[in-house]
Amino acid sequence: MIFMNVGKNKYLWVILALIMLLVNGQWLMVNGQHSVRLDLNRTIQLATDSSYAVKKYQSVYDASLFNYLSWQASRKVQVSLEAVPLEYERTMTRRYISQDDVDVYREQQMLYSQAGIQATQPMESWGGSFYGSTQLGYLRTFGAYNGTQFMTIPISIGYKQDLLGFNALKWNKKIEPVKLALAEKMLAYNTESTSLEAVSKFFALALAQDQLRMSEEYLASCDTIYSIAERRYRIASISKAELSILELEKTNAHNTLANARIARKKAMQELASFLGMERGTEIELIIPSTLANIQISADDAIGYARENNPQYLSAQQQTLEAQRDAERARVEKNLSMSIDASVGLNQVADNFADAYRRPYSQDMATVRLSIPIKDWGKRKNAYQAARSMVDAAEQSALETARVTELDVLTSVSEFNERQAIVETSRRALTIAEDAYTATLQRFIRAQANVNDLSLAQTHWQTARQNQIASLQHYWMSYYHLRCITLYDYQKHEVIRHASQQAGR
Repeated sequence: MIFMNVGKNKYLWVILALIMLLVNGQWLMVNGQHSVRLDLNRTIQLATDSSYAVKKYQSVYDASLFNYLSWQASRKVQVSLEAVPLEYERTMTRRYISQDDVDVYREQQMLYSQAGIQATQPMESWGGSFYGSTQLGYLRTFGAYNGTQFMTIPISIGYKQDLLGFNALKWNKKIEPVKLALAEKMLAYNTESTSLEAVSKFFALALAQDQLRMSEEYLASCDTIYSIAERRYRIASISKAELSILELEKTNAHNTLANARIARKKAMQELASFLGMERGTEIELIIPSTLANIQISADDAIGYARENNPQYLSAQQQTLEAQRDAERARVEKNLSMSIDASVGLNQVADNFADAYRRPYSQDMATVRLSIPIKDWGKRKNAYQAARSMVDAAEQSALETARVTELDVLTSVSEFNERQAIVETSRRALTIAEDAYTATLQRFIRAQANVNDLSLAQTHWQTARQNQIASLQHYWMSYYHLRCITLYDYQKHEVIRHASQQAGR
């Protein structure tokens, strides 16, 4: 019976626990709150997976990718159907009567239909395009002349090109791959920028949370110290002024605690919103206790930046586009000539079957020539302006390289020094904490005054904040270096966005 009662009690406790969990869960759902624990890696993962900023960057990259695929498709044979399904006209037309040698107006009705298939193949090396087509037309007239005709072009093949003109296809072949590569690098760069922002918001909340803990500890300490001071005042161990100072410290501690709660709530809301969490989410942070423990070579980092930083590709694209515009202006300031030649077959008949019998040869050739005679320097000045833009783009590329490499050098030097700063701040925190504990014990034994205790407590609180701030600066400098070089120094690999890796 005893064991049976124990078993029943165990089940009863399980049922009660489930009821309590259900009630608490419903209360949290009603209040729209839930709690999560985040470390630094999880925070960065959430930011780069689900934040609104990354979704926007992904959409921009998708647009660039589709533009590139559209250009790739334009290089292949383009086939299209062009048709006039139905055209009807009823008009008064002028006719010449040869017997009477006069012109007269007569009513004319016409029913027309036409369809054709055309294929075009661009030739990038030459700048022209081959084309081929086949057509069928139907014409039915009413009025003074009644009749039916079919017109066919069984096949027609031709080629057209600007002989001395600008070859846009050649330049597109140079520029479009650079534009896609730039879009890929920009997506990875912006994602790393989001990681950097996540680190900043993570440690902003970490500092606010620690400030709240210190405020709570400080208030509790002020209560304890004030109680001790009251007992010492009653035995005339301390003066009234010293007791008043401690009472003032206790009052200020309440205000500091209230401000710390406001700051923590604000920092928490900013991080939750940035990570796409529900409003009111309670976040508990796990501060990283270990460092990357790596030393980065400045030469290696500069090499990674030259290969991966999108600023280099952006400068390359701008230079290519400026050279393209200069080439167009150079060609257009001189004479231009184009040709359009085709060979094929055609036929006209009163019925459909005869329209494809014994077709006639159809040959066409057109040469167009344009020579500027007097434009008052319009084309020449346009060319000089385009050349100036090429020089500006080249100088901008050099400036971009200089600024980026200087940023890399500075970031590498800062990161390599930050590890030592973190270790120093940890030792400083240990020293300050021990000093505060010792001073508090001396104050309790009436061997230290209020100023000594306040100063020790201030040093301890400052050391705590400095220790978290040193971690913040360390990880921000690391992720900034990742951002500008797009290289993961822990995994030893180039950083690519997940969608790019899947596509590859």
